[in-house]
Amino acid sequence: MTHHPSLRPLLTALRAASVAIPAASLSTVALAQALEERPRVDASTFELPAQDVVASEAERGDGPVDGYVATRTQTGTKTDTPILQIPQSISVITAERMRDQDALTLQDALRYTAGVRGEAYGLDSRGDFALIRGTSPVLFLDGLQQSFGSYTNTRTDPFTLERIEVLKGPSSMLYGQSPVGGLVNQVSKRPREDQKTHLQLQYGKNDHKQIAVDTTGPLTEDNSLLYRVVAIAGESGSQVNYVDSERMVLMPSITWRPTDDIEWTLLANVQRDDSVPSSMFLPHRGTVLDAPYGQFDTDLFVGEPNYDEYDTEQLALTSQVSWRLDDVWTLRQNLRYQESEVSYQQIYGNFRPLALNADNRTLNRIYYGAKTEVDAWVADHNAQALFDTGPIQHTLLIGSDYQHADSRQKRAGGSATQLDLYDPVYGTFDPSIVTYTDQPDQTIAQQGLYVQDQLKYERWLLTLGMRKDWADNRTEGGTRQKDDAVTGRVGLTYLFDNGVAPYLSYSESFLPTIGLDADGESFKPREGEQWELGVKYQPVASQSIYTAAVFDLRELNRQMPDPIRPNNTVQTGEVRIRGLELEALTAITPMWDLIATYTHLDTEVVKGSSAEEGARIASIPEHMASLWSQHRFSLFGVSGFEAGAGARYVGASWDGRDTLKTPSTTLFDAMLGYRYQDWAFRLNATNLEDETYYTTCLARGDCFVGNRRTVVGTVSYSF
Repeated sequence: MTHHPSLRPLLTALRAASVAIPAASLSTVALAQALEERPRVDASTFELPAQDVVASEAERGDGPVDGYVATRTQTGTKTDTPILQIPQSISVITAERMRDQDALTLQDALRYTAGVRGEAYGLDSRGDFALIRGTSPVLFLDGLQQSFGSYTNTRTDPFTLERIEVLKGPSSMLYGQSPVGGLVNQVSKRPREDQKTHLQLQYGKNDHKQIAVDTTGPLTEDNSLLYRVVAIAGESGSQVNYVDSERMVLMPSITWRPTDDIEWTLLANVQRDDSVPSSMFLPHRGTVLDAPYGQFDTDLFVGEPNYDEYDTEQLALTSQVSWRLDDVWTLRQNLRYQESEVSYQQIYGNFRPLALNADNRTLNRIYYGAKTEVDAWVADHNAQALFDTGPIQHTLLIGSDYQHADSRQKRAGGSATQLDLYDPVYGTFDPSIVTYTDQPDQTIAQQGLYVQDQLKYERWLLTLGMRKDWADNRTEGGTRQKDDAVTGRVGLTYLFDNGVAPYLSYSESFLPTIGLDADGESFKPREGEQWELGVKYQPVASQSIYTAAVFDLRELNRQMPDPIRPNNTVQTGEVRIRGLELEALTAITPMWDLIATYTHLDTEVVKGSSAEEGARIASIPEHMASLWSQHRFSLFGVSGFEAGAGARYVGASWDGRDTLKTPSTTLFDAMLGYRYQDWAFRLNATNLEDETYYTTCLARGDCFVGNRRTVVGTVSYSF
């Protein structure tokens, strides 16, 4: 990867320093001795004046937010930092916003976020497949990587989350494993001091039924021991025939605070989802192209009811410890053990490429099956120091993280029977012919060391970071792939008195990818770099934040859909994405919230196959925009009413070879609600016009159906 000439001396010096410093000197004890004679400062001396603490003095970067606008983040720097001081674009989706928009999935929650396409592959029960700056993000939960490979874990339910943070652009300096477009960090609900219980009952279209409870409070009189329990039970149909789902979630947690300086939280998550794959991989003809017998119905099921399934189980235990030693040092440990099992079986069209037969009615089908088990340990340890060197204030972060994931899998595949897509008859496929074969076990281990310093001089803030990663990808009975990389981030921000914060940053990404392609070969690490120029504006004494950013990013060894095999991905040479993002989150009045976004993306495959080189990247619209307005009001002298309305525009996208265009679409959403004392009633609807649309079509021959109109009613009681 090439670096911009102006940064080569700085990055070279930082790399040399990281090599020259003995490992022992990175320890907490050694650094404490080195800083012993320096003046100690309180954390508040690093903050800006009043505009940094407008929203709430109690807000913390990984905690709850009152309203739509968060002012602090833990994700952007791994330290509790005002969003204005992060030299990188970051969007925070709060629990209140998810509730108002009735986000049933992570994809739903990301719909109104600049730079993000929340439903890139339409209705898909197998996972949350968003795109950030044209790149599939890695999912994190509470600062630790959650997903290892494709189709290997359950989907996080938004009801269990306090906030969702989208960090855009390369973030490997801090997290070590993230693509060039960015990452999504989901922040779990944790115990709180105020006793509160929230009961929720939902019913909606496609026989959607769900009951959920969220209860929290103290276990001791001095609030040294807190608890929280979140539980969900639900089932639902789908717009696609024979696609049903059931979900059970139990998430208990406990927090121990023996002193004001020590906090230890344990979170458990037990989840089971039983469902059927909803992606049908429909041919171009009959979807975006005309067909002799007309367009396919959006409820068309291409699989077999007695075979198709997507069942997942997951158990996770997370430990989060924070220990403030003194006015300078704070130690943190974040640790998770996670095990998951997935049974994935599906019948779909044969990709050679996928197309209707000569009769223009029938589709040749194949079957696929995978039984996957993944056990993973993930840990992150760091030490934070606050100190001064003359007039310069420092927030120094030194850390080490580690992950170890073992993957075991059985696979099956072969030819299935044909299906008439205009008059489907099921039951012609015999599941007893399916034979599973053990695949080689695979292990990925990764360790990283990172150093970050946020240096503040008057109104200038310089963010410097450097990281060294070692990755070891082993396949049983096969090759052992070792990779290492040094990644960095440099950002410069100026903090005006009026709440304006322009910034310029350069950052790099490194992503070792667990998994094998269809030929049994390990994937190469993905590497990327980005320049970003932006400005953030948080008016003094307001509940608003406005951001604008332009960026230029490049990535090597990017994964792309295989033009032949739908359950395989291939790696292309180099891609380039340039873009503009505008986002406004504002409380126009205490009773009126507004979200407005615009995204422009210019993409190109710089190096790739002859069919792809020079083409736009598949599935990425050139233009996206959204607007959401939420208003609370009185009607005929009765208070407690609320109403929301939104519009989402997604521009046209291409198939990866610039031969087939997926048309643009505009969708409308709405919400009506009423609150009376401890009761709340809400009715949400998405895609109000019930528009039939396709989110993307790929060169391999398939198109993905978008979500038709959904209506969900919610009754909740809090006490």
